[in-house]
Amino acid sequence: MFDWFKNKGKGMSDNVVPFPEKVPYIVPPRPEPEKPATVFYRLGVTNENRLAFSMGLHEITMTKLGVQHLIDQLSLFRDQLKDEE
Repeated sequence: MFDWFKNKGKGMSDNVVPFPEKVPYIVPPRPEPEKPATVFYRLGVTNENRLAFSMGLHEITMTKLGVQHLIDQLSLFRDQLKDEE
């Protein structure tokens, strides 16, 4: 049995497979974390049955009648603009 330890360096290296120089990359790299989205405006309904419109640091809330007035005013001003070609 002690002879086996003596011959370990001589005869054992014949059946040993050498490691490759460069190990293939098995695990894909971690994806970069997504940057938080930039929100330009926010539109939603409040718990008081009103519409809330936020842009930047400012927010307005409107009732259903206020929303209709805003739509009417926007359409009136839109019709006053010249057509772009």
